[in-house]
Amino acid sequence: MRIDESYKRPNSQFDKIQRFVYRFSRHALTHLATRSPSRQDSDAPIGGAFTLNDPIVVSLEDPPVLALARGFVLSLTSDAIVVGLDHSLTDYPQTRIVQIKNLVFRIDKDELAAGMGRIRDNLLQLFVAGGDERRRQLIVDLEAPRFDAPVRTRLIPSHLNSDQREALKKVLSARDYALVLGMPGTGKTTLIAELIKVLVKSNLSVLLTSYTHSAVDNILLKVKDQGLDILRLGNRDKVSHSSLVTF
Repeated sequence: MRIDESYKRPNSQFDKIQRFVYRFSRHALTHLATRSPSRQDSDAPIGGAFTLNDPIVVSLEDPPVLALARGFVLSLTSDAIVVGLDHSLTDYPQTRIVQIKNLVFRIDKDELAAGMGRIRDNLLQLFVAGGDERRRQLIVDLEAPRFDAPVRTRLIPSHLNSDQREALKKVLSARDYALVLGMPGTGKTTLIAELIKVLVKSNLSVLLTSYTHSAVDNILLKVKDQGLDILRLGNRDKVSHSSLVTF
């Protein structure tokens, strides 16, 4: 990415970590750092790699200098990104000796800040006025989850083993939540795939999420031939294309 020197900072106040605002345009000879080298699609929108308010780290490509500044995404277009940073990009020896318009920068998501910040925010939302009182009772007060009467056995696939069938019955009867615990190799992925099939057949929608993209891919590979309408969200370079899902 190159700095767009024609960009004029808006007349609005920014906090300490966003004191320095820059607009970056795509450099013709490079691609976003978050894209796979095999995907040389220079017309792909920048918004496919970032979203508004994402925490980011800005580094210098040549000479390579990591983490010159940190900040957040302020706005996005198909070919440019505006970021607010905690440090000026002209305060370093490597950027003083060359005109800044000729420098090539790299922008990466600050994955650690994004993950921990989101976790903290989700926990805080349990305690704000008008927050989710029921979730607070379950998570903070450790109130026991509620379950309805056992589901009809015709919904349970016969090829599952006895433990998987009991787990599936428990999940389908849950009113709040159900936790399934199993050691590696005990069939949790198969269970989740079968659960998705049952829920979709019952005209319900399913949100499938995991800490890693590969875990989601493994489950989607088990249901990809079921004719399900699937919307897959994630970085293109981290998602398995063999899962044949829609971006």
